[in-house]
Amino acid sequence: MKKITLQKILPLLAIFFLLPCPGWAREMAPIVSTDWLMEHMKNPKLVILDVRRVEEYREGHIPGAINAFYGSWAYMKDGLYSSLPEKDDLDDTIGYFGIDFDNWVVVVGCMDTPRLSYQSARVACTLQYAGIINVALLDGGINKWIAEKKPLSQKIERRKPKKFQGKYVGDKFADAKYVKDGLGKLVLLDVREPEYFSGQKKLDCIPKMGHIPGAFNLPTSCAFNKDKTFKAKEELAAIAEPAVGKDRSVAIVTYCDTGQCCPIWSYLLTQILGYTNVRLYDGGMQEWMRDPQAPVTR
Repeated sequence: MKKITLQKILPLLAIFFLLPCPGWAREMAPIVSTDWLMEHMKNPKLVILDVRRVEEYREGHIPGAINAFYGSWAYMKDGLYSSLPEKDDLDDTIGYFGIDFDNWVVVVGCMDTPRLSYQSARVACTLQYAGIINVALLDGGINKWIAEKKPLSQKIERRKPKKFQGKYVGDKFADAKYVKDGLGKLVLLDVREPEYFSGQKKLDCIPKMGHIPGAFNLPTSCAFNKDKTFKAKEELAAIAEPAVGKDRSVAIVTYCDTGQCCPIWSYLLTQILGYTNVRLYDGGMQEWMRDPQAPVTR
């Protein structure tokens, strides 16, 4: 009798565990428009993270947005400019801003310069690394919101802190060992502008010119329209597929100089184009070129 009961129950248990948990599925688009944000501003699930500097936030921000400066999400550590925070520190940061797994988080940044325009995606990727699924970027950032004369507030917003413990996803970030071990097997995307990829220019913090052997150049600027909104899915696919191919399971690593701009293509490849095995190398060329044994080509 017991055997028959187990035979009936086990398939049901298997179905139960294989079914996705409601919290695992996206409930919002990975890139949202200013109109969408206006429409959903009163949704109790919504958290708007403004990652600009405090003084910019104080001058005027989207009503209800909380200031979560980019420096809270990418630290200077061991001389590297954009290191991933330790998990305990990241838990404290997310909890301090009152974010939990059931929230819809829209990350808002400034698009005034290329460096600033890349920061929102780094914050979004870090939140997803901690296990938060419903994260989105505001298309066009605060600049588009202001240009459309949508409402601004100077009220300093705060949320009640929560105890947060991340469900960390180990395949969001890559380290130098992962890249070295994967040379010749990984699709490496150097997302810097062509003059930096080719070795014609370099930042002061990068000891040598050049790029990792075998890398393809996929400049981050190619992902944006002139107004700093993102290009349509079809355009992004047409730009990316010549470098990464159409196999959505291929192992890809995006990297740049210091880990600030590589999250853009990492985010777009996974969240918009459906690639499932993409990591961003936050140490970038700043870390890679410190190692005299690490190969570099121009």
